[in-house]
Amino acid sequence: MPEKFVPLGEQDEVQIAQKLREIGDEDAALVYETPGSLGSAAESFFGAPRAWLNTQHQYGFMPRFEGSGRYQPIVAANQAPVDLGLKNQRINLKLDYLCVHDYPRPLISLGDNVHTILFTFEAFNNLPGKREAVAFNQTYRAKSGQDAAVQGYPIFVGLGVGSDGLVFYCNTVNIGNSSDEQLISTLDSKTAKMGLSLLTTAQPALAPFVGFAKSLGAWLASRSKNVPVQEFSLGLDFDEGAPGGRLAIGSYVVAQVERADSIYWPDWGFDKETGAIVRTSLAEGEAPYILPYNAIVFRVSRYEGP
Repeated sequence: MPEKFVPLGEQDEVQIAQKLREIGDEDAALVYETPGSLGSAAESFFGAPRAWLNTQHQYGFMPRFEGSGRYQPIVAANQAPVDLGLKNQRINLKLDYLCVHDYPRPLISLGDNVHTILFTFEAFNNLPGKREAVAFNQTYRAKSGQDAAVQGYPIFVGLGVGSDGLVFYCNTVNIGNSSDEQLISTLDSKTAKMGLSLLTTAQPALAPFVGFAKSLGAWLASRSKNVPVQEFSLGLDFDEGAPGGRLAIGSYVVAQVERADSIYWPDWGFDKETGAIVRTSLAEGEAPYILPYNAIVFRVSRYEGP
């Protein structure tokens, strides 16, 4: 299996055009095949840019809900409150929100435009005297422009945090190959949705499982009609006042954007009534609208097990 995962947006224009034709997106393929078109920069002249080719990500943070207001404020992840009580402790990571704003269209659409998306999550489980690599795959289904039906899905249960925090890695593949959809159908089982439970001691039996989980996304990304869409790494530490993200109890928002300054987080909030991220800084008479990017929200909570 290939070891390297490369989102399509980071590949060269020849590779992008080839994949676009493979999935039947002829209009966008023509743009990338036109000499001097500057790829995605020219898409706006030919139609809507493909947001799923963006390679930047922005990271926000929401503390646990307080008060009775409808909208929960979001701040940049580097503004999260430092929680020193998490050093050398165990936490849970759960997926609470998945917005499929714009994903590669299926080659054959029956009008439902439902996407099957493979997520690969990776981290390090910090144990006394060593760090253990962990990885886990999950699949979700959602229509373009809608949210997937996920809330509180465990990813890692009992993940050990080191004295310097943790690093969380994720990539996504849009599965368009019907044979591959059958292959990964087992990841939809109730057992898989329970997440990966970890111990306070090394688990040698995990090594083959972790190796397979890490390679699965890269292999499927290289397959016909499948598209590697996102890849991000989020480091969370305890170094208050630094540019990077801080680790705290709460929820982290990851949005796939065209530029590193696309989102000013104080203009957005989490709507507690609808469960969506919406614009809250509005002109007079303007109605709130949903964040126009592919986005996920994952929650950090304290591990309460043995």
